[in-house]
Amino acid sequence: MKWIKKMNTWKKKAYTIAATIPLLSALLLPSFPSHPAAESDTATQRYLVAYSGEAGKQAIHQLTHAEATMLDQLQVAAVDLTAAQKNQLARQQGITSIEPNEVYASAAQAFAPNVKAITVKPNEQASWGYGMIDAQIPFNAGYTGKGVKVAILDTGISTHPELKIAGGVSVVGYTSSYADDNGHGTFMAGVIGAQDNGKGLIGEAPDAEIYGVKILDSKGNGSTEDLAKGINWAIQNDMDIVNMSIAFPHSSPAVEKMITAADAKGILLVAAAGNKGTANAATNTIEYPAKAADKVIAVTAVDNTLQRASFSASGPEADVAAPGVSIVSTASNGKYELRDGTSVAAPFVTGMAAVLKQAYPSLTNAQLRDAIEKSSIDLGQPGKDNLYGYGMISFHHLFDHSIIPASSGFFFTGKINK
Repeated sequence: MKWIKKMNTWKKKAYTIAATIPLLSALLLPSFPSHPAAESDTATQRYLVAYSGEAGKQAIHQLTHAEATMLDQLQVAAVDLTAAQKNQLARQQGITSIEPNEVYASAAQAFAPNVKAITVKPNEQASWGYGMIDAQIPFNAGYTGKGVKVAILDTGISTHPELKIAGGVSVVGYTSSYADDNGHGTFMAGVIGAQDNGKGLIGEAPDAEIYGVKILDSKGNGSTEDLAKGINWAIQNDMDIVNMSIAFPHSSPAVEKMITAADAKGILLVAAAGNKGTANAATNTIEYPAKAADKVIAVTAVDNTLQRASFSASGPEADVAAPGVSIVSTASNGKYELRDGTSVAAPFVTGMAAVLKQAYPSLTNAQLRDAIEKSSIDLGQPGKDNLYGYGMISFHHLFDHSIIPASSGFFFTGKINK
């Protein structure tokens, strides 16, 4: 009987020890939440939500706790969503796409080492690109972009003796001023609109109404949400032309929708092709928004020998080429500077479009785009190619296109130095 009592005593002790082990473990080992995903359930990410109709708009308002930024001109909303909200919203009627807000940078290159300038008139000079595209032809005929509204979606525009800024807006979070704290946007403004003021530089369209739309920060970084806000502003304020010297690699249904919306409103869109070119022209390195080919003029860059710049992106979406190496323009410190890049090439196309719009105000954005593309000087392989698109833009060639009648007196014939 004694051994039975000892056995029972041992069982009780064993049971007590076994019951105590989990408690000791809980005290001695790191503790984990019973639901590992609980914390992430409340974490949010910024998204662009494309919608159609009132049903989509209502779904956004009803299923999100945070206030959404509604960009009604584009039918796009920018909103913070949890993973659960995103999944639930994606299933709602009227929601066409949901994608993360992507960060991008301007298409700027480092400063160029040399510059060649031409004299347009006494005390007024311009970069070699001005003469290469025959910009003096419309200027001498009195066409200067007057009355045409041009939005430069960039780092903003700083005050400069050469620049007359019609207005603008900042959509970046840290400032309400569209003043340029980087320099990139001010440079683009000078290529297009440096004033005919008897000194310094002159732009292609010195009388165009230039608007600074600050969508990039002091480091030249922005996001697809900032781009959406900039395009939305351009539509609301009846811009004729939008210059986008920006580039980012990812495809984006929301960006495609923005571009389509602006194009449908009659805005001509011009974008830098990007600066990630390779030696292999067959490699497609063109970036967005230039990659939205049928609605945007995608601009590649050439040097002063009409050779493709080594950094210039290539691909089937390339539309035209423009000067983009050793270009001089306005700086944010009130002086002048040199830059390379497809970002520099894009405003040459924008300036040309502004002049054409003044000369032929009834032309649609599609007709302007067609005239610029089809009147370019063919470079590289015959016909449209991946490096130059249709070729380098040329005011001299424009009269050859059926949209621009030779009898207008706007152009003259002569030898083209290719």
